[in-house]
Amino acid sequence: ADKQTQIFFFVILFFAVLALNIAMFLPFIGAVVIALTLGSIFSPVYKKILGFFSGKEAISAFITVVVVILIIIIPVAFLGTMVFKEASVLYSIFREGGNESYISNINGIVNSSLHKISPSLSFNVRDAFSKVLDFFVNNISKIFSGISGAAFSLFLALLGLYYILKDGDKLKKVLMSLSPLADEYDEDIFSKLSKTVSSVIRGSLLVALIQGILTGIGFLVFGLPTPAVWGAVAVISALVPMIGTSLVLAPGIIYLFSIGSTGAAIGLLAWGFLIVGTIDNFLRPKLFERGINIHSFFILISVLGGFKFFGAIGFLLGPLLLSLMFALLDIYKKEFKKEVEEIHQH
Repeated sequence: ADKQTQIFFFVILFFAVLALNIAMFLPFIGAVVIALTLGSIFSPVYKKILGFFSGKEAISAFITVVVVILIIIIPVAFLGTMVFKEASVLYSIFREGGNESYISNINGIVNSSLHKISPSLSFNVRDAFSKVLDFFVNNISKIFSGISGAAFSLFLALLGLYYILKDGDKLKKVLMSLSPLADEYDEDIFSKLSKTVSSVIRGSLLVALIQGILTGIGFLVFGLPTPAVWGAVAVISALVPMIGTSLVLAPGIIYLFSIGSTGAAIGLLAWGFLIVGTIDNFLRPKLFERGINIHSFFILISVLGGFKFFGAIGFLLGPLLLSLMFALLDIYKKEFKKEVEEIHQH
């Protein structure tokens, strides 16, 4: 066979094998995404441990994984279980049409205010809250519907994290050797992607997670029902530009005022303003990398879009894909734009 036929056959074979490999890895994409995300965030921790143990990679990677389990996996599993239980109870109440006083009171206050503006105005708070709960229960249940499957995926993620920390540099060199781009461009892509991912995950998602937990604590302290559920909702609302966690805190404060718990309402208002609100201004600038600027609106869309397309793992996968796009756009703007313009001119 001539060379052209050989090349044609190789290309078809390559893409067929690539498609089969993608199909094979797809069921475990969640574990891979979690491993890569944790690897990016905890890389500085690993390097410090590596220095302490005089360059012993295996033991340093193992200790870093143990740290991740203690400060991330166990708390998230505990909070996730609480959210799922509370959301399931609320979901059944809404579906059965039960009378949940918290929602009923807020519904009455909102509609009485709207009727003062115009008698024809109305808003069904119960339906709105039902849709929010639908969104959370449908996605969170995917994690808890198969405990054995979730445990296996988590085990794969932690195993992947171990090898990413231990052999990450070697894997990076292999990928660079396979890339058709010049090594300096590959290095730039890895560097910018790492900074962007770190900034988006730590600077936005971590801050949102902390604000959600603090909102849930506020609900618990001041006697509001299902604090874990509304803390989880606050994580998403914290990503909404300008409004943030007030989407969750405001109804809680209104409810407390409506039932005569004025002290608790003022307490929750102060908690939201002084504690929850301050976190965003204090932590976000410290956690964002310099030179990385992705608007919080795009991050919100990436989280919601990630949920829509990928399920619960979309909370991480959506922002990761967004980070990759911005990293590539930044490299194009700095490295390739002039070359493309020159080609068009000639």
